Amino acid sequence: MSLLTNQEMEFLKKKYTGSQKKNISAKKTTSQGLHSGRPRDDMYRAGNSEEKVAVAAVSEILLAPMTPAAFADTLHIPANETILTLLRWGIIAPKNKLLDEDVIRRLAQHYSVEVKVPEATDEQKSEILVSDAAEIKSRPPVVVILGHVDHGKTTLLDFIRKSRVASREKGGITQHLGAYQVDTKHGGIVFLDTPGHEAFTKIRARGVKTADIAILIIAADDGIMPQTIEAIKFAKQMEVPIIVAVNKIDKADPTRLEVVKRQLSEHDLLPEEWGGQVIVAPISAKTGKGVDELLELIDLQAQVMELDADYAGEAKGYVLESKLEKGRGSVATILLQQGILRLGDYFVAGNVSGRVSSIVTSLGKRLKEAGPANPIRVAGFSALPNAGDFFEVVSKKVSRRSRPEDEKSHGVLLKDKAINIIIKTDTNSSKEALFDSIKKVSKKIKHTDFSIVSSGVGDISERDIMLAANTKSAILGLHVKAEQNAINLAKKESVSIALFDIIYKLLEELQDRAEKTKEIKKIDKKIGEGSVLKVFDIKKLGIIAGCMVKDGIFSRNGKVVVWRGKQKIGEGPITSLQREGKSVKEVHTGFDCAFMAEGLEDFQEDDRIECFIQVPENKA
Repeated sequence: MSLLTNQEMEFLKKKYTGSQKKNISAKKTTSQGLHSGRPRDDMYRAGNSEEKVAVAAVSEILLAPMTPAAFADTLHIPANETILTLLRWGIIAPKNKLLDEDVIRRLAQHYSVEVKVPEATDEQKSEILVSDAAEIKSRPPVVVILGHVDHGKTTLLDFIRKSRVASREKGGITQHLGAYQVDTKHGGIVFLDTPGHEAFTKIRARGVKTADIAILIIAADDGIMPQTIEAIKFAKQMEVPIIVAVNKIDKADPTRLEVVKRQLSEHDLLPEEWGGQVIVAPISAKTGKGVDELLELIDLQAQVMELDADYAGEAKGYVLESKLEKGRGSVATILLQQGILRLGDYFVAGNVSGRVSSIVTSLGKRLKEAGPANPIRVAGFSALPNAGDFFEVVSKKVSRRSRPEDEKSHGVLLKDKAINIIIKTDTNSSKEALFDSIKKVSKKIKHTDFSIVSSGVGDISERDIMLAANTKSAILGLHVKAEQNAINLAKKESVSIALFDIIYKLLEELQDRAEKTKEIKKIDKKIGEGSVLKVFDIKKLGIIAGCMVKDGIFSRNGKVVVWRGKQKIGEGPITSLQREGKSVKEVHTGFDCAFMAEGLEDFQEDDRIECFIQVPENKA
């Protein structure tokens, strides 16, 4: 992707043309010889005052798009010669890259070869008419930013866009798939910001699916982390070019850059400096150091890829995110891949349909129409589509099965000894991520289970409260609030509502609730020992043992075990403990006491008494 200097170009030209020049006959070739049918592979003509240009072995070619290798093969000249010629013209073209007809004309003229336009068949003419309807234009690259949580993905976007996105994300964590179009001095670039928390694996995967280039951001002080490995896997699966941005170089030891490069090589991402093809760009998203160079690398990669789209025909693309907005209903973030979307267009997306009622850009600007690679928020859905659904415009209104906005029926049976919960989120993606996370938490907790009685998108309503009261469920909300009427009803019905802005805080709450339901295993712990001094048989009370505590304590909450020599006489909980005629909680070493125990009456003098209490197993 680097540009070659004039000196490098001269070196390559000499290297790849030198062998041919050695074979040139000293005998000059006349123009008659050129057309006498003799091979002309080693013949040259004067192209200009500075270079000799190879003359082709053919005099005419059919005009058609072809690769540099195919062009060279047709003219019986080395493919490297054609590639170098294109490089001198500023055209970067590997041997298998398809060249358009204008470039083929220029190459033919360069090699003094006539071009012939082939006659079109009826079928080809039909295809030409169809293709004429297309409007192919270059489009901005779609770049997804991937990486581990808190490695600086959103901070990088924040620096580029100058709009303080990071400050609006709770806890500094991006929890939705954001799409933003940015105008830079290198041209327009569409950035997809994906969540780094492990709960949003599917959202990250969808971000890569719609992207042209992946920026893998790695904090220099941390290196490769679990979500970094996951991001590498996604990018490789989708065959998306990867540019690595090593962030936080402003505060990390300089040697950390080499450590990260070594880690990358261990995951089959060999840096260019080590002979590989992966570009590694050191940056500081906080100070902006290296960011402009990163944007230039993105622009160069996009030029090599020659990204374009059809701006004619019906609009098609993907749903990135969906949510409910007050006054607009169900809305979705759409990234179009072709066509123009206009106000009033009918569309389908997954299992829902609708008609475009408004189009808003990522910066809040209202539009009448939008084209490819321009992230837009579209209103007019009959229900919430799922992230990842294919979106396409249709010619007229169609009937599709619609999902209720506040979906309640999940066929969930209430389980015994399960924690019943109702979850409400702001988007379908958040709901999906939460479902997956709760399943993972449930697998870790063996003694109980979570039963999701209901889930929905939107704020908590009175209907949610009544359902929670009838099913004895707790309501957990992520990025939503509770309506005032719902709050009042929740107090009346004693329904628990817990609201969260960060998903892992919600999961911690679930784990805490699960711990409270766990049955704590207890064991007996010996706390004291004594001997019977005297036995009292008191009418209406029963048998009382007078005892001297020789070690530890006797507790009213404990139980006693009676030993006569090596024989165990019996055991039972203490029902009464007194000292000097008064009821006490404990009696310590060196003091006498009197006690009664349930089920024990056969006391004798000198019996050995042990006192036990129950304690949690982990505190024994």
